[in-house]
Amino acid sequence: MFRKAFALLVLAALPLAAQFPRPRSTYAGPDYWVGLSYGFVDGTTIHDGDTGDEWRFGYTSQIRATLEKTIQRNVTAGISAAYATAPLTYVNSAGLASCGFSCDAKADVTQYMAFIHGGGGLGFHGVYSLEGGVTQFSNFRDRDTDDRLPPANGKYDFSFGLGGGIGYGFSPTSDIYVAEMFDFVLHPQGSAASTSAPRITTFRAGIRIGF
Repeated sequence: MFRKAFALLVLAALPLAAQFPRPRSTYAGPDYWVGLSYGFVDGTTIHDGDTGDEWRFGYTSQIRATLEKTIQRNVTAGISAAYATAPLTYVNSAGLASCGFSCDAKADVTQYMAFIHGGGGLGFHGVYSLEGGVTQFSNFRDRDTDDRLPPANGKYDFSFGLGGGIGYGFSPTSDIYVAEMFDFVLHPQGSAASTSAPRITTFRAGIRIGF
């Protein structure tokens, strides 16, 4: 008798339970992410207003490290530091540099950015990024003799950009991505200023780990 009564109570409760929706998951992912990427930076030409020189950069590789904080599901705010040593043709219109009017040189290109990253989840997904910060061109030296070239200390130029690509999530705490980034560098160009700001294009592949 007791078993029959219990079964009737269960059958009566099933329709009632079906009327209440199941609670949705509020898990937004890991609180923090760290990342590392390797990229290829396209060449660009920059006119330096302080020295009157022209820097014709060639393409090079870049290492970039990131730290991100989750602000909502699949959206993070972060900071990044990127470094590259780029080859360039150093052109000095006055011929006062140690290498004369022109020579093959190299310089360090450093970027510090704050950014918003969007996209995530298991499997394939799109990614996008908006960023702003500073870019520094420094440590100019002759490629053959390693002699120093001006400027002695590179300035930090305000920079901003955007980009996107595709990612793949292996788990809620790990994913990889490939993306292309377009950054505009507001470097003082003096009287040789062009009609648009110099642009740095970077194609990178990276990994992100959440914790």
